[in-house]
Amino acid sequence: MFTITVDGRKVQVPRGTTILEAARKLEIDIPTFCDYKHLLPFGSCRMCVVEVEGSDRLFASCVVPVTEGMEIFTDTARVKRARETVLELLLTYHPLECPVCPQSGRCRLQDMTFEHGRDYGRFGSVHVDKRIDYLSPLIEMNQNRCILCGRCVRICDEVQGEGELDFSGRGFPTVVEPAFARPMGCEFCGQCIQACPVGSLYSRIYKHTAPSWELTPVRTTCPFCGVGCTLNLEVKGDRIYHVLGVDDEGSNNSGFLCCKGRFGYEYVHNKERITKPLVRRNGELAPATWEEAYEAVVRGFQGIRASHGPDALGGIASARCTNEENYLFQKFMRAVMGTNNVDSIARFGHFPGIEALRKAFGVGAPTNSLKDLQHSDFIFVLDSNITEDDHIAGLKLLRQVRSGNARLLVAYSRKVKITRFSDIWLRHRPGTTVSLLNSMISVILEEGLQNEEFCRLRVDGLEELKESLVKYAPEKSEDVTGIPAAELREAARAFAAAGSATIIITLGGASPYTGTDTVTAAVNLALVTGNVGRVGAGVIPLSEYNNIQGSMDMGALQGFLPGYQPVSDENIRTWFEKQWKASLPVTEGLNAMEMMDAAAQGGIKGLYIMGENPLSAFPDRDRVMEGLKNLDLLVVQDMFLTETAMFADVVLPASCGPEKDGTFTNTDRRVQRVRKAVQSPGETRDDWRIISDLATAAGYPMEYGSAMDILREINTIIPFYAGIRPERLEGGGIHWPCPRPDHPGTEVLHMDRFTSGLGHTRPVHQEEPSKSRANYPYTLLPGTILYHSGTTTTMAKGLNEVAPNAVAEVSPVDAGELGLETGDWVRMTSLKGIIEVQIEVTDRSMPGTVFVPNHYRNVPVNELTHYQEDKEKGVTFVSLKRIERIEVEKRRETEGPGARLKKTVREIQDKKRKTAQQAGKDA
Repeated sequence: MFTITVDGRKVQVPRGTTILEAARKLEIDIPTFCDYKHLLPFGSCRMCVVEVEGSDRLFASCVVPVTEGMEIFTDTARVKRARETVLELLLTYHPLECPVCPQSGRCRLQDMTFEHGRDYGRFGSVHVDKRIDYLSPLIEMNQNRCILCGRCVRICDEVQGEGELDFSGRGFPTVVEPAFARPMGCEFCGQCIQACPVGSLYSRIYKHTAPSWELTPVRTTCPFCGVGCTLNLEVKGDRIYHVLGVDDEGSNNSGFLCCKGRFGYEYVHNKERITKPLVRRNGELAPATWEEAYEAVVRGFQGIRASHGPDALGGIASARCTNEENYLFQKFMRAVMGTNNVDSIARFGHFPGIEALRKAFGVGAPTNSLKDLQHSDFIFVLDSNITEDDHIAGLKLLRQVRSGNARLLVAYSRKVKITRFSDIWLRHRPGTTVSLLNSMISVILEEGLQNEEFCRLRVDGLEELKESLVKYAPEKSEDVTGIPAAELREAARAFAAAGSATIIITLGGASPYTGTDTVTAAVNLALVTGNVGRVGAGVIPLSEYNNIQGSMDMGALQGFLPGYQPVSDENIRTWFEKQWKASLPVTEGLNAMEMMDAAAQGGIKGLYIMGENPLSAFPDRDRVMEGLKNLDLLVVQDMFLTETAMFADVVLPASCGPEKDGTFTNTDRRVQRVRKAVQSPGETRDDWRIISDLATAAGYPMEYGSAMDILREINTIIPFYAGIRPERLEGGGIHWPCPRPDHPGTEVLHMDRFTSGLGHTRPVHQEEPSKSRANYPYTLLPGTILYHSGTTTTMAKGLNEVAPNAVAEVSPVDAGELGLETGDWVRMTSLKGIIEVQIEVTDRSMPGTVFVPNHYRNVPVNELTHYQEDKEKGVTFVSLKRIERIEVEKRRETEGPGARLKKTVREIQDKKRKTAQQAGKDA
């Protein structure tokens, strides 16, 4: 430690601390332009100069480290003159257009001019006519305002790893721009906008914003992916005008956002929002009052229950709605409607993976927080395009790797950004991950690299696991995975040698084939090497939805009451009956796809869907459609008239994330506040309010004054949420389990012991490809892309302009054999169906695989997919029989998915019209 003096005040700081950092420790403000948190010192603006005793020169405080006994002066007359001169030089070519600048009111140059200088200087004005660059549909740059601080250049390189921007030219004509002045081709995260101190870079979406002093910041949680970034929605009236990432102790994203989190809120104000309830009359959906809609729902559901029993009803909850809304939804279905037919989209990826953790450790949730990655010295990314699927989690990982603090092993078939930074990249064949992991464990056990003490004290099932790995020696797995035995051995040794290793896996639609077996094999690897139950060591499954973890916690699962308490346990069921003052059903209930099948067969007569679009999001589109069109009553509660809502008998207009209060639980168990920023349009209501009204209309009063009242009930129902009280969330998130109001929360699970006692290894085996796939040479890889993930992002104009259409990725090898070129349209045929899509020829796809984004309505990838009946497996691999080039004019305009959807809706309208007419005659 060095002892120094700053403006007469002594302070002790560690070796390597800069003068600027030491001054900030004393809360002494030294003005800067180029300095920015999370970036390396740069020292270009010279605004932060200070005097040091014993020297006749001024020092840039942001780059000069302190030395023992150093005496520093930050506010002398000489320092002030130097800063004024810097400002005068900057203002010689900076346009004084503050009233029309989107940064006005938060501009560092504006602030410094008021504090240290004047709005004109001794050097007059030099007019250099620079460009206003249309860098992308999302980002614009006014070069005339740029002060060349370099923040945007450095954040793009040091944080994002893109290097899209750089300095060009010399002297006054110097500008910051992409290479060769081309449009930006980056990730459009907008970090450069937030880093810019003067309004040179700004959002095209919020270009004509209100002045900052007229905007009210509302701190909330991002409603897109599972990372759960903290941000400020800056609003005026009922409109969002600006979005800023929050960087403080309570946030987990360091102020960074992805393109969805920064630019994706146009859907909130989209004119296609449903603003009035709709009820089907004479076959057509028509506007209705809320009372009419409630009556139609309650009368319909109660009629079905009276005629066919409560299990003729089902409910699909939402991974995008709040914890409070999911809790009330499952409570409504169980306590009011009397059925355990409750499930969510978690069924098709996330829940099967989480089940592997529950069976191994006793808790079905990630073992460590994303923040904990800063303590890992080895990170294994498995079947994940993390920088696109969960962008900010990817940034945390990259920061640890690029700083030299961790090695990176990637096992993924696609060539993506994260593979660029890997120390080892295993490009295995899709569907062979279990064989790859088993081979690594085989090497570790064969060479005695396991953590003997950890295995002896905390693990069981090792002998059975060893016996199961005989056929997975790297030399035997080489033909299966496509990875040379030597590379598999190298990867195994590297992982075993790590001090603290974390395994990251993507689940859900972004990686739909990753199910229980894959996660079980990853858990086995972590247990054998002792990489669980420690800081910096664990297994973290990632999700694409903002509240998929929370929806499962709340009991939106077949077979589980809130808190993963099994429906089959009579004592637990009795306790819930006392709490809810209602009799609860005994049978386990049906999962989401079982409900669709039962509907198709006539077993399910009524279905209530909240905030979900099964026709787009569930696998096996035709199977889902068969179920939906056979229902007597379909109730859809959503923001837009989705494909599923078009089938509905009643549509209830719901608020979106920025229009409601509540909580989300992110992918690493962090419970965070969601705050209302704007009013809902028209007659739209919060989901929890709709559910409460329906329950009350059905004779079961739900009298909650706010979402926080519901959270207080959750505190009494779910033991590991007991300490997560509303007032505690005002300062930031809390990781469950948090059993008491004075408990700090738990970032790392299983530190002392596993909930299950010992950690259980379980043998899993590589699934053999079915014989029916023998003549299907291509493997479909559905997934998400950075700009879109589902219903809301496709309603954001800016994101649609960046990525307006689905583009499939085909390898150069396959394209050469098929005679395809970038831009061609192709028809892809699987065992289940056909889609048509434009292609790009790229080495991002390996030979024999085709990547297709799975969230474009005009290219419904789920027409090709099917769901495996084994509940632990999830979505089965999709093999493509043919990929053939087609002429654009010969596309299936009459038989395509859109035409067939409209045809089915017309059939439903005709059926409902005839039913209504018959009912009228009978009456």
